[in-house]
Amino acid sequence: MPEHPKPIEKKKPLLDVRGLSLSIEGKLLLSEVSLQLSENEILALVGESGSGKSLLALSMLGLQPKKAEVAAECLSYNQQSLLKIEKKDWQKLRGNKIGMVFQEPQSSLNPSMRCGKQLTEVLQQHTRLSKKAQREKIREALTEVQLPDPSRIYNAYPHEISGGQKQRVMIAMALLCHPQLLIADEPTTALDVTVQKEIIELLKGLQKKRNMSVLFISHDLALVKQLADRVMVMYQGEIVEQNLTQQLFEKPKEPYTRGLLFARPSTEKRLLPLPTLRDYQTGTFKTHQQSSLERSEVHKKIYVQQPILVVEGIEKIYQSRTGLFQKSSAFQAVSSLSFSIFPKETLGLVGESGCGKSTLAKALIYLDPPTKGRLYFKGKLINPRDKKMMRVIRQKIQFVFQDPYASLHPLKKVGNVIEEVLEYYSEKSERNFKDETFRLLNQVGLSETYFNRFPHQLSGGQRQRVVIARALASNPELLICDESVAALDISVQAQVLNLLNRLKKELGLSYLFISHDLAVVKYMSDRVMVMQHGQLVELQEADALYKNPQSPFTQKLINAIP
Repeated sequence: MPEHPKPIEKKKPLLDVRGLSLSIEGKLLLSEVSLQLSENEILALVGESGSGKSLLALSMLGLQPKKAEVAAECLSYNQQSLLKIEKKDWQKLRGNKIGMVFQEPQSSLNPSMRCGKQLTEVLQQHTRLSKKAQREKIREALTEVQLPDPSRIYNAYPHEISGGQKQRVMIAMALLCHPQLLIADEPTTALDVTVQKEIIELLKGLQKKRNMSVLFISHDLALVKQLADRVMVMYQGEIVEQNLTQQLFEKPKEPYTRGLLFARPSTEKRLLPLPTLRDYQTGTFKTHQQSSLERSEVHKKIYVQQPILVVEGIEKIYQSRTGLFQKSSAFQAVSSLSFSIFPKETLGLVGESGCGKSTLAKALIYLDPPTKGRLYFKGKLINPRDKKMMRVIRQKIQFVFQDPYASLHPLKKVGNVIEEVLEYYSEKSERNFKDETFRLLNQVGLSETYFNRFPHQLSGGQRQRVVIARALASNPELLICDESVAALDISVQAQVLNLLNRLKKELGLSYLFISHDLAVVKYMSDRVMVMQHGQLVELQEADALYKNPQSPFTQKLINAIP
């Protein structure tokens, strides 16, 4: 008799989560979440801030908040239930069988301990290796994550290495004990586009080499496309869509997923206004694709004017002294740089972290005075010793910073924050500024009810609108936006970009728009300036620069766009 083929056994998932719910003080934050992750698979979990992604990841590691109540039909790792295991069993799993890479390496690493010592602690917790074997294993791990000069990194403190290097140290730490599962929670959010690409390629290579499973958490679908086998989309504590990566990108079913995909600016076309996530959810938006002819007509009007700001040969040199009796050494943060900004122009500024973008921006208004060079505002040479002139410069050139929460006083109401600026620049100190504050709030899309709110009572996007309203209170002509949308979700980012474009048109503003996100810079800018190691390497019309970059460094940046 012929033998009947044995039925193929279905592999049990390495990580199995079914019907998981989490509530804190009666408020439901995760609702009936189910997730299965197979061996040797990369699963991406995407969604906006507050959707519950990180909370779900922490629940899988037994690190949920103390007041949280967790209920699940099943929560298991490698067929071992994680619902009611002891603290000592969690300690055996975390860092050993399950590795974790957190979003912000700066806050995850101990600033007072050398990197090597922090890695050693992991091995001491989970292995019985000798000190010599521990050092060798750590050097191997640092080499594996492609860190240059592992011996230097081993002996360095976190503040002595770059953001990308810190993130690689965190990955090395998570992989020291060869875990079967790696949970990476937004591991590339704060990184430059080139470093981001390197980290993604590194994770992909290590996953393939070690045959491990990866749960990759992100809010950026474009990034996920390069890495994941499957994608799950999370919204308000629920999984709303899941599919194989290619299928999800080709045919997203949910309006929320379509919003996450398409609310991000495209490098191929410029939609005015940019559709927001809410637009996709309601399905009632109208947008217009700007043609090259329309763009050319706008530029003709911009570049026949006299520049609002002219920068000639600006330099910034920092002096540092390593010892009390030793000679000081010079570090050139910005090297002899010249450019102009025109009325109603958005000049984009891109480059990797540490290239001098923010140093240049602060030098333009003498927050950190330049070492050399001349600056002209509306044709007049800026004299930093002339207090009356500097008051005008600080009034007419305003900053919008990256972190809106850090930019606002936590104990001051929104209305008071804006009123202070109005009062400072007003000639009549006894004026009532409440109506003017209401007007500014309305101008940035906030109602009068926000006047008496504190910063912690606002969302990230609302806080950024308040920061923009405060900048507008001095009646400026030039706004320096330093990574002003970097910390925002894609949907909120689209709203703020539309707001900036609307204000530019209504108020005739000029922008110096600084970002490491090249897709956003191209969308916003008339021209783009590229910096590397403090030097200007390229300055072109935005579309021309992306179509035909002249510098190898610019080509590298553009190729790294997800």
